[in-house]
This record gives sequence, C-alpha cells and structure tokens, in this order.
Amino acid sequence: MKRHNIQAILTYREGLQCFKKNDMFRFRLKRLSIAGIIIFIMVLIYNSNNRVQQHAYTHREVLDKMNVYDEFGELSAKRQKLIEEQLKQNNVIKENNGVEDDQLEQHDTSDIVKKMDVLKHKRNIDYSRYTDVLSMQRPKYLPDYKNPCWEWTVGNGTRVRCLPYFHLVGVDKCGTTDLWARIQQHPQILPNTGIGGKETHWWSWRRFGFDIWVEDRTPWTFENYLSVFDAAASKIESVVEKTEGYEDDYHPLITGEGSPTVFWDFTGWDRMPQNKDKIADDALLTPDALHHLTPSSYFLLLLRNPTERMYSDYMFLDLFRPVHNISAENFHHGVIKSIKMFEDCKKIKTLKGCLYDKQLHMDIPVRIFVGMYAVYLKEWFKVFDKDRFLIFKNEEYSKDIKTHVQKVFQFLDLNTLSDEEMEKIVNQKRAFDQSKAKKATGPMWQETRQILDDLYRSYNEELAELLADNKYLWKDDSK
Repeated sequence: MKRHNIQAILTYREGLQCFKKNDMFRFRLKRLSIAGIIIFIMVLIYNSNNRVQQHAYTHREVLDKMNVYDEFGELSAKRQKLIEEQLKQNNVIKENNGVEDDQLEQHDTSDIVKKMDVLKHKRNIDYSRYTDVLSMQRPKYLPDYKNPCWEWTVGNGTRVRCLPYFHLVGVDKCGTTDLWARIQQHPQILPNTGIGGKETHWWSWRRFGFDIWVEDRTPWTFENYLSVFDAAASKIESVVEKTEGYEDDYHPLITGEGSPTVFWDFTGWDRMPQNKDKIADDALLTPDALHHLTPSSYFLLLLRNPTERMYSDYMFLDLFRPVHNISAENFHHGVIKSIKMFEDCKKIKTLKGCLYDKQLHMDIPVRIFVGMYAVYLKEWFKVFDKDRFLIFKNEEYSKDIKTHVQKVFQFLDLNTLSDEEMEKIVNQKRAFDQSKAKKATGPMWQETRQILDDLYRSYNEELAELLADNKYLWKDDSK
C-alpha cells in the first residue's frame, strides 16, 4: 500500500512537471508571438517614416547616396562608354600640351580647356546639309507691311513671302497651346500651316534634321520653312487699309509661330558652320540666327514652376513612347537617373556643353534641363532687347486669362477687341487639359519634389535677378 502511494506521488509530480513544461512552452510561444508582432509594427513604422511622402533627401544627399539607386541610377552602357572615351581623350590632350594636374590648379587654364573642348567636340560634319542662316542676305522688307514680308522673284514675276512677326517661344508644358488657341482668334493674327496652326520647330530641330529623340532625319530647307507661312502671306498681301503716314495702302495683318522648343533647345549649335572651331559656351545660337533675319521680332514667353512643369512634361512625352508605363515611382527613378547623367556630363563638359548636347538630350530619361530658364534667357538677352519680350507666369495666366490675353494684343500692337469678342476668347475650353492623365498617374512624390526644387533653386534665383522680380522664385506656388 505504501509502495502504491509513493508511486502515485511520483506520477503526480511528473504530471505537474509536464504541465509546467507545457505551460512554459505556451508562455514562451506567446512571448515569441508578441515579439513578432512588435517587430512587424516597428518595421511598418520604420517604412512609413522612410516613405518618400514623409522623408525628403536634398539634391546633395541624393548624389552622395547615389549607390542606393544602382538599378536605375547608372548611365546607359553607351553613355558610360562615351564618357570614358572622352575622359581618356582629355588625358591625351593634357599630355600633348605638356600640362600636369598640379599646373592646371596653379595657372590660368582657360585656353587649354577651350582647346580640349574644341578637339573633343570636333566632328566630321557636312555643313552643306543644313541651311546656313547667318550667311543669308536679309530680305528687303516692305515698309507698308506690319509683318516682315518681301517680294520674292518667281520666273518673270514676284510673289510676297513672309516670316513671323512674333514667336511664342515657350516653354513646353507652360500653357503655350492654350494661349495660342486664344490669341489666334484676333482678326489680325493669321495661323501658319504647321502643327496645330502653331508649330514648326524649324529653328530648334527641323533645320538640323532633329526631332524629340532623333538627330538623323532629312533637314528642312529654308524654303520648307517659308512655305508654312505662304497661306498667311497671301492673306496679308490681300488685306489692306488706309493708314495715316503711309502713301500706299497699309497691310495690317500679321502671322507668327509657337514652337516651344525654340527658347531652350540649342543642341544644333555644332551644325552651324560659324561654330566650327568653337565650344558651346562661345557658339552662335538660335537667337543670333533669328536676329540675323528678323531683328524686329517680338517674343512671348510663358514660364511655370519648373518642378511642376517637369512632371507635366513627363506625362506628355509618354504619348510619344511605344510602351506606356508612367507612374509617380517611375518618374522619381527617372529624375534620379537624369540628375546623375547631368552631373556626370559636367565632369567632362561645361554647363552649357551639357545643356546643348543633343546626345544627352536623347539619352536622358526626363528633360530636367528645360526648367533651367535663366541659362537660355541670358542667351536671348545677349541679342534682343528685353522690351522685345513679354514674359509671364503660367500660374498667373491661368488665374486671369483675360488680362494676359489683352496684354499680348497690346504688346503686338493690335486693335482693341470689344468686350463681347474678349469674353468669347476667354470663355472657350482650355486647349490642352492633362487633368485626367495627372489623376491616373497620381501626385508627385514629396521626395521627388524636394529633389527637383533643390535642383532648380539656383536657376530660379538667377531668373528672378535677371527679370528683377522675386515671383520667379516660385516660393508662393509650392505645393
């Protein structure tokens, strides 16, 4: 009996220990589950804090941490090979000039750098393929025409040919299509027969055989360009009015063009024979060529917050791509890659050497260079007086279309329209609306915005100083 009692006690103790072990196991399992939940929550919080909408890196930080973006931050093999070849060429040129790196730091190297860049950019270009505008004789414009027109000899007779009285030179995605659609309703403005009655892109692209991502098309001749204005020229010639101060009948109608790439795309500079032994910084550009033919031209220029412009441009250019895959994330990656390509280019070229580089324009994922307005505007102001330009912000134009359209008509010295005519122009539907595309793509990431704001800040400051107006800092327009 005693032995049975002892056995029962031992069995009870073993059962109790087993129960305790199971209880301990359950306790440990519970603790492990709680720990897992805590870790999961911490990961969520960490990711949330590091999402692009919450954390913003500066432009400098992005460049310093560029290895984080290896999958989309590296240059294409083609571009990388080109850079390596040019860097090697730079070293060869330095060796041939007998110049050591320490000498480059101690002495004036401007002549050496210029020689290096000239050799680096020198290519076998057949200049005969392109219209040499700067060697053309300026037409003898007819004094009784408001628009720059002249008599063109055809066989035994003549006909009137015309060039634009004004240019809406840009900028892309700043509202140029909408403004053009409104101002061409003025009875004294005649459209051309280019894209949308507006664009030829001859000065920036077509005379060099360029297009968006193309550099080898057949160049347009000057005759090709002139023909776009022939219908307008016939109308200009046929409409006359009696005007005080003119012996003959006066021709009051005008025509213009609105190619938004003309303001900023100077990539054809090396196909102008006058630039044969020059670098981009010293080259004659589109403003010089345009001034050579029509020194009395007027220019309209719409500018927009360059960060906002960039996102709109990204969505617009997707229309021309064979594969459509736009998103706020892909845009962010494209911006990072483009900045890296731009920074790498500046290691071997000057700022203008990169901005005016057609190959870089074709390779770069997003057109970050378009928003560097001050660089381009300075080129225009070297040639044309500032009073030849009417410049305003897209943000202000959108809020008060009527006032800005009236300013355009006054600037071009056109007849004042009635209130009824103006209301018709103002109340028409916007010519190009991207709201659906923007809604589908979603808002720009906050980190992307911060990077672009930082990229453009110094250029905006330059622009504000150039135009003596701080509204071009776009501080009040930040989203």
